[in-house]
Amino acid sequence: MRKKETKIVVLGSYNSGKTTTLENICQKKAKIEYNGTTIALDYGNTIIEGEKIHIFGSPGQERFEFMREILSQGLDGAIVVIDSSKGISNVDETILTKLNIKDVPYVLFANKQDIKPNIIEHHIIKPETPIIPTIATSGKGIGEGLLTLLHMIKNKS
Repeated sequence: MRKKETKIVVLGSYNSGKTTTLENICQKKAKIEYNGTTIALDYGNTIIEGEKIHIFGSPGQERFEFMREILSQGLDGAIVVIDSSKGISNVDETILTKLNIKDVPYVLFANKQDIKPNIIEHHIIKPETPIIPTIATSGKGIGEGLLTLLHMIKNKS
């Protein structure tokens, strides 16, 4: 019997810290970038409690909406990375709206807390959504957030 594998997509606006988040989670990874900016996808995987977790990072610019749609097919859960120094962008709003409509489990990473500690609030965020303060460059909060999401995915299935 084949073991269950989980697909998580890391979403968020441009330069919010999606790639750095993925790099903190995955031992093995691949990136498709141009001048340090993701232009197609990031991919990595890790094993947690014997389960293989596939993690895909999406590009954040608005023009790559089609890539977010492709990467999000068949996802089990999502990590939405918000730049807490800027707050929720239009791209973030679109992402959150689609996740809410599709009832996909997700956690919000309020990233860059070292630059500007900030509480993320917005009417589009479901009240039960875990908001994890993170600093992707140091890995702070990343593991906690991933485990929270995996718990949410297991409780949904």
